Amino acid sequence: MEIMKKEIRILYSDIDGTLLNNSHHVFPRTRSKILDLDEKGIPFILVSARTPDGVRVIQRELGNRRPVICYSGGLILDENQKALYSRQMELGLAAEIASALKKVCPEVCVNAYSGELWVTEDDKNPWVMREERITEEKSKAGEIREAFLEAGGVHKFLLMGNPDGIAGAEMFLKKNYPGLSILRSNEYYLEVMDGSVDKAAGVRYLCDYYKIPLSEAAAFGDGENDVGMLQAVGEGYAMGNAPERVKRQVKHVTLSNEEEGVWEVIKGL
Repeated sequence: MEIMKKEIRILYSDIDGTLLNNSHHVFPRTRSKILDLDEKGIPFILVSARTPDGVRVIQRELGNRRPVICYSGGLILDENQKALYSRQMELGLAAEIASALKKVCPEVCVNAYSGELWVTEDDKNPWVMREERITEEKSKAGEIREAFLEAGGVHKFLLMGNPDGIAGAEMFLKKNYPGLSILRSNEYYLEVMDGSVDKAAGVRYLCDYYKIPLSEAAAFGDGENDVGMLQAVGEGYAMGNAPERVKRQVKHVTLSNEEEGVWEVIKGL
């Protein structure tokens, strides 16, 4: 594994499968090093497809106060949890997509998010209940057009299901809605957002916010939805547990999330 050589002034990290171990927690020495870097003025930014609440759970465990990138770049919150940037999918389009998926891919569990709200047709679906346990959040059963009327749009769809079902949904969406951002976080999860949204755009926004060049940023990730972010920064690290197709697209590969791959890279900073 290559060790970070350049001067790095800001760090970005995906959460699940990257910063967290398989028990969904941060290793103690990784947490300690992140706080040490924070005191030195090197921000450690959480970048996730999660909701704001889902990211806050991990930020509280870390103990740092920095901006966070939620919904894979669809919503960026500042140090005080105020929105710096928000980009949603128009409500009519979101309702159309949800209806189409129900007909074309009935086996896939469709979840919609905006701000703090998570809506699904069946909150007793096993996929939903599993996601609730992981993120420590609670979904709400409802219909998209009604549930998000006040918000006026949807930050993200999360489709959950077996790999064949997810592959079918991905093929359908890319064919019929090519202007959307459609990315897999793993073989069971597909994220669908406004076409302008991705983690790389969020990273660029916060580098501008801190007035730090992208060349002096590093990032960590394990999924296909992390590749753009890992390519955008000066030093991008795929986790050892990342799929081979992800590893082939980035500069560096570190150890897995269970082997403290993030700590292995940042320990010398």
